[in-house]
Amino acid sequence: MKRIKENNGTAIILMLVVVSVLFIFTSFLVRKVITNTTMVEKSGQEQESYAIAKQGILYALDKLNTWQGTAPDYDSTAWLNGENWDAGNWNSYDLNGDGETEVEIRIDKDDIPHPEDSDPAFDSADDDNEDQSYITIESRDSARKLVTLQAIAKNNSPLLDYVRFINSDTVLEDDFFAASGSGSTSLIQGNAPFCVLGNVGWASGSSNDLRLSDNNKALIYGTISNDGVDELKINDSSSKQGYSYFSDPDDSSYDDPDLFDTAEGHYFSSAHLPSCYDYSETPSPVYYYGGPQSVSWPEIKETRYQNLASGTNCYIDNDTEINKETEWTDHNNDNTANDNDTVTEWFQDVVGSSTSWRYYPYAPRLILNTTNISQKLSDGTVNTIDYSDVTNGIIYAEGDISLSGILPDGKQLTIVSGGNIFIDSNLLKEINTASLALLAKHNIVLNPTTRYAVTWASPDSSWQDGSGALANPGDGNSTYPGTATISIPSGIVNTYIIDLDLGKFVTGGRIVLWDYEDGGSLQIKTTLDVFLSRDGTTWNTVLTGENPDGNFPLDFTPQTFRWIRLELQVKNDHPQPQDFNLSSEGFDAIEVPIYAVDAALFTENGTIQVVTGGGVAQDESILPNNNAYQPDAGGLRTPSDSGSYSQRLFFWGTLTETEWTESIPGWGYIAYAYDDNLSLNPPPSLPPSVGLVSLKRK
Repeated sequence: MKRIKENNGTAIILMLVVVSVLFIFTSFLVRKVITNTTMVEKSGQEQESYAIAKQGILYALDKLNTWQGTAPDYDSTAWLNGENWDAGNWNSYDLNGDGETEVEIRIDKDDIPHPEDSDPAFDSADDDNEDQSYITIESRDSARKLVTLQAIAKNNSPLLDYVRFINSDTVLEDDFFAASGSGSTSLIQGNAPFCVLGNVGWASGSSNDLRLSDNNKALIYGTISNDGVDELKINDSSSKQGYSYFSDPDDSSYDDPDLFDTAEGHYFSSAHLPSCYDYSETPSPVYYYGGPQSVSWPEIKETRYQNLASGTNCYIDNDTEINKETEWTDHNNDNTANDNDTVTEWFQDVVGSSTSWRYYPYAPRLILNTTNISQKLSDGTVNTIDYSDVTNGIIYAEGDISLSGILPDGKQLTIVSGGNIFIDSNLLKEINTASLALLAKHNIVLNPTTRYAVTWASPDSSWQDGSGALANPGDGNSTYPGTATISIPSGIVNTYIIDLDLGKFVTGGRIVLWDYEDGGSLQIKTTLDVFLSRDGTTWNTVLTGENPDGNFPLDFTPQTFRWIRLELQVKNDHPQPQDFNLSSEGFDAIEVPIYAVDAALFTENGTIQVVTGGGVAQDESILPNNNAYQPDAGGLRTPSDSGSYSQRLFFWGTLTETEWTESIPGWGYIAYAYDDNLSLNPPPSLPPSVGLVSLKRK
C-alpha cells in the first residue's frame, strides 16, 4: 500500500512537470506567434513608411525642379510652408489628393551633414562648410514616423559643368576625343567632362582617347556600350568590351568588377541610378533608385527672365519675331510660306559664274562693346545699354535675337531668347575673367554668311582715289582711275581705295580675300594697307604693306567693325614712267569668317545649327589653325595659321543641347574646348536643375 501511494505521488509530480512544460512551451509558442505577428506587422508598417518617405523625397525633388520664382537667386525652399531649421518645423503634404497628409518634409538649403566634424544639417548654427550648391532633404511618414530618409541633392545649374550636356541618345564616332593640342580632328579637345541624358554607344571600329581628371567627370544617364571599339582609351588605359564604367568617388571599395570596369569618372548603365548612391537599403549602397526623377533637364522660365530683365532696354518684346529653320537653310524660302515675315533677309552676290548669299535674320541685334552694348531693334530703333544698367546681368528677348562682339574684362552676362539666338560673327572675351551665357528656347544658330563679292574688273566701280571714298587715311598721290591704264612717274606712289560697308557690325581678327590677283611687276610694286571703322569716319590701321595672293587671310587683333578699307599702294621703282593697269589687281570676294564662339550655350528644345543657305560651304583655308579662340593674359589673340589644329572653328565653353548633333553637313571643322573659368566666374541666373547625389536612412 505504501509503495502504491509513493507511485501515485510520483505520477502526480510527473504529470505536473509535463503540464508545466507543455504550458511553458505553449506560452512560448503563443508568444513567438505574437512576436512574429508583431514583427511582420511592424515590418509591413516600416516598409509602408519607407515607401511613403521615398515618395516624399521624389515630391521634394519635383518641387525643387519646378520652382516658379522670379527672384535673381534660386530659392529652392520657397514652396515650403515655413522656416525649416528646427525639428519641429516639418511641413506636411497630401501626396495622393485624399485630403490626408501622408508625409512630412523639411529642407535645409546650402547645408549638408558633416559627421566627421559633428556638424549635422538642420542645426541653427548653419555651418555650411561651403555647401552652397547642395540641399539636404529629409522625409518621413506623417502617421507612424518609423522611417526618416535623408537625401543630398545638388541644386546649382549643371550648364557649366560639362563641355557637352546632351538630352538624347548619342553615338560617339571615330576620333571623338583627343588630348588638347594634339592636332587631331577630334570634336572635343582636352579634358572632356560631358554628360548624356540617354544611351551612349561607341561606333564600331572607332578610335578614341577619353581623358578625365580632377573634377572633369563624365556622366551617362543610360546604357553605355563600347562593343566593337578596338582603340578606345580611358585615361590611357584600354577599355573592356561590353562594359559600363563606374567608380564611387568617395569609396573605391564599392567598385563592382563583375559589372563595372573602373575609370576616373562616373559611368552608369541603365539599371543604375545616375550620380546617386542609395544607402537606405541593405546591403548598401544600392546603385539604383529607379526613376527619371534623379535628374532634371533645365528649363527657361519666361516669367523669371522677364522679371530679371528689368534694366533699361534689357527686355525686348518681340514674340512674333521667330525665324523658321526652313528660311535660314534655303535662301529660296525668303518671303514665302516657309518664312514667318515679309522682310528681305537673304541678299545675293554674283561674281562671274559664282553666286553666294548673305543672311541678315529679322531680329534685334546686340553688339558687345568695351563699355556698353549697342542695340538695334527690328524697327530700326538704336539704343545704347551701359553694362551697369543691365540689372541682374540679364537681357531677355521674347523672340529671336542676333549677337556678336567682345565681352570686356570682368563682366558676367546672360542673354536669353524665347526663340533662337543667331551668332552673326565671332563672339569673344577680352580676357578670360568675363563670362557669357546664351540661353535659347529653341536653337542657337551660327551665321557664317558674311561674304561679299567685289566686281573689280571695272576700275570705275572698285578701286577709287581718296576723293571718291568716304575718307583717305593713307599718304601719297591719288589718281582717279578713269581709264584702266595709268601712267605712274618714277618713284611715285599712287594710292587707290576700296571701301566696303558690310551693312552690320561684325567681330573678328581675320578677313579673307578670295582669289586675289597681284597686278605688280618688276617695275611696279603693289602693297595693301587695311583699315577698319565702326562708322566710316574714324579708321583704325590694322595692317600695312601686305602682299596678298590667292585666298589670302589678313590677321589682326580682334575688334568690332562695319567698314573695311583696302588701300592699294602702287609704286614705280623704274627710272622711267611706267603704265599700270588698275584692273590687273583685285579679288573676287571678301569674307569675315567665324572661328570662335566663347560662351556657355544652352538650347532647351533645340540644338546648335548653322545657316547653310548661302551657297558657299565652309573652307578650312579661311579658318585659323591656332588657338585664337582663347585669350591669354595679354588679352585677345591674333589669329594665325601657325598651329596644327585640324578642327578650326572652336566653341570654347559649354554646349547644352536637347538633340545630339555630332557634326553639321558641310561643316567638318568644329571642335569644343572646355573652359573652367565659366564655373569659377559663372554667368548670372542660369536655369537651375536638381540632381540627386545620395539617399540613406537617418
